[in-house]
Amino acid sequence: MKYIIGLFLATIGFVLASQHLGQGLEAYWDYVAFFVVVLGTFAVMMITFPAAPMKLLFIRFAQKFFLPSNSVKKHVENCFEVYTSRRFKGKPGSIEEKLLQDGLEMSSLGFSHERIMAVLSQRFETYAKRINMLSAWLRRGAKYPPAFGLAGTVLGLIHLMRGISTGIDPKETGVRMAVALVATFYGLMISNLLLNPLGEWLHEEVKRDEIKAEASLRTIALILENANVVEAHEMLGSYLGGEKFKSDYLQQAAGEAA
Repeated sequence: MKYIIGLFLATIGFVLASQHLGQGLEAYWDYVAFFVVVLGTFAVMMITFPAAPMKLLFIRFAQKFFLPSNSVKKHVENCFEVYTSRRFKGKPGSIEEKLLQDGLEMSSLGFSHERIMAVLSQRFETYAKRINMLSAWLRRGAKYPPAFGLAGTVLGLIHLMRGISTGIDPKETGVRMAVALVATFYGLMISNLLLNPLGEWLHEEVKRDEIKAEASLRTIALILENANVVEAHEMLGSYLGGEKFKSDYLQQAAGEAA
């Protein structure tokens, strides 16, 4: 959502600047510049694609933009519910939820504590490594659009110089120069509004996923250790920096005690 808001604000800034300059958006469109930058960037990024499944990137974006947001606090509350009920409700939609479900399944099958922790930790490590590879690929790809933008500008300048040699009028010279510079503009926009921000966003999402995955592993460990409810509540609350979270189970227990 933050990325969508940022992109929206950048678009508003561009539109307002264009209006202030008295130019319509059509002044910034050029067929040659667009396809030189876009197809050139796409070609290089395909060549440098990392050894990670592309579907993982689409799944991660879909989880963020189209599925209900699962904050760290919400996940901790879900973890405590899993701890008290000893079962996972519904279908897991993210890696941290899958870790909870898999941990419960392995526990029911009689896997040892050490083996369960080792398997779940390895699963998240593999997931995080693949996501970080995709994040680095996007950020690395941000250096290509400006280069192809410069290439498009060079093509435009060649076209301009050939026109000058044939005696075009000054007005046409200015138009061709403006068109040549549009390619550089496209390169800068694609790099700084698309690829680099998406790569940075994905990198930060992995950090949040790591906190939630640790909470999932801690939940399974608490179940295996048969920890008491108060201890589980405090341990899981530590992932929120000491912030208390709501628990229907504790509220019900407190009501019964009263």
